[in-house]
Amino acid sequence: MALLDDDWTEEQAQGLLDSLGLSGPVPDWKPEHIQRLYDWCNARRKDPKTFGVQLEFVAYDLCATHSAVGLALKQARTREAARSAVEPYLKILRR
Repeated sequence: MALLDDDWTEEQAQGLLDSLGLSGPVPDWKPEHIQRLYDWCNARRKDPKTFGVQLEFVAYDLCATHSAVGLALKQARTREAARSAVEPYLKILRR
């Protein structure tokens, strides 16, 4: 799993997964964030409609673009704390 590969604990990764609610080939995100996902995938020749690649993008986004949220997530010690840490990111992504 991309999240664990980025040195996030199981609790941190699970809290993020709980919050993301990825359930289909196209996430329920604002159009500009869907476009960022597609652009990121096109540059890497990856399929943006797969769950694993969407997670890779989120991991990248939290480390590169939204690093304050990524850092807060890495400091979370419980699943609940991880969910709270990523809430600002989710408010940016979601419609």
